[in-house]
Amino acid sequence: MPNLSSPSTAVRRTAVAAALAVGVAASMPACTSAEPTAGEPTASPSTSAPSSGAAPSPTGAAPSDSRTPAPDATGDADPILRGERQIVLRPVGSFESILAVDAKGRLDLTDGDTDKSLFVLLPADGNRYQIRTAKAHNGAEPDCMGLRDNGSAPATVVAAACDTRRAGQLFTIEKTKEKSEGRPTYTISGEGRLHLRATDREGLTAQPVGEGDAGEGLTFDFVDNGAAPPGPGE
Repeated sequence: MPNLSSPSTAVRRTAVAAALAVGVAASMPACTSAEPTAGEPTASPSTSAPSSGAAPSPTGAAPSDSRTPAPDATGDADPILRGERQIVLRPVGSFESILAVDAKGRLDLTDGDTDKSLFVLLPADGNRYQIRTAKAHNGAEPDCMGLRDNGSAPATVVAAACDTRRAGQLFTIEKTKEKSEGRPTYTISGEGRLHLRATDREGLTAQPVGEGDAGEGLTFDFVDNGAAPPGPGE
């Protein structure tokens, strides 16, 4: 993690956070492919969706919201994990990078301005979730992230039509013992216990992780960016 007490780092951090906050509009990409394939996913055009009126912020300064979440059966009152907030997915230890859907429909690291970096975590069953884009584009519905098998290469994560019947779209989110800037941190794993890992060298991939592996890029924090917009049918 960067030394936040360093003046040069603080100035750089403020500049980067400001650039991301100003450049990132609260709108998300959509992919028309119903099933991730070995080829490149195609991003569908965009439609307007109700806006929360707040630009994405990777810094943790969440817009105010008056809703008070009720605890569920397990006593979990975290509105992010209840699908009530739109969030930025930030790899822990990364000063500039966040996750966003790129022009080819892949979820990957970005350190520049983007309007494709807001997501909603939708509870599916137990501690498994769909990771859905917060907004839809061009008359389509929001997309969900899903695993893509790349043969001998590490799996990647791509946008596709949301379908809870697809095991590749269900991710297990587990809280770690560490915090990042006061926020809880999590590991995210998909089908076959493939863990999402974000590194500057490979970008975002999904790989098997051995027990006790505390390697680079395995933890993420969720930066609150306000109330989640209504999903399809809401």
